[in-house]
Amino acid sequence: MQQYFSNKKIDNVLYFEESDIHHIKNVMRMKSGCKVIVNYEGVSYNAILNSGYKSATIESIYKEKDNSVYVKAYIPVLNEEKMSFIIEKGTEMGVSEFSPINFKHSKFILSKDKEEKKLERWRKIAKEASEQSRRINIPKVNEIININDIKCVKGVNILCSLDSENVKKINKVLKQPFIYDTINIVFGPEGGISKDEEEILESIGFIKTSLGNNVLRTETVIIVVMSIINYLNG
Repeated sequence: MQQYFSNKKIDNVLYFEESDIHHIKNVMRMKSGCKVIVNYEGVSYNAILNSGYKSATIESIYKEKDNSVYVKAYIPVLNEEKMSFIIEKGTEMGVSEFSPINFKHSKFILSKDKEEKKLERWRKIAKEASEQSRRINIPKVNEIININDIKCVKGVNILCSLDSENVKKINKVLKQPFIYDTINIVFGPEGGISKDEEEILESIGFIKTSLGNNVLRTETVIIVVMSIINYLNG
């Protein structure tokens, strides 16, 4: 079944936004009576599409909970193809929040006048990936920040490093039993995170972490880390 998100509920009826109405009517070509999953305020419902495509009537609860751990990914600003991939696959695998970062070694610099359109595009990708993967919430996609804006919080703070020394293996950082409420992940662009930037992150509590002997493409990192987190989290 196709999933959609709703911002309006009256009694037992959930209402769709205009963009979703277009998708239901012209892309999916659904008819009244079709079954859909509709999310409203953190709960997913089994629902029946009403005539006119503007709403659906709730039948039962489909799901009330996503992953218990909150994962915030600080991701480098990359070209459109790679950013789309990271946000899409990260969303599918359970990332709760994305914060794009301008790193020293970033090759792709996004001008301020183009940032708002890019954010709109990335947030749309996160919404569509949430619908596809049947998540009950859409991850946040924050405005672009710099390294000094990163905040360390309680939980586990992972700095994905290319260093061969003074790093911990990820299985030593993410220990079982898995009891973390929050995990922050930072990874850099193709050129990696500079030494100065790593020192800044270490100073606020991030742990230099190795993902193995092989050097991964930037867009592969989120898949590897989230696969490990999901495995340990059961």
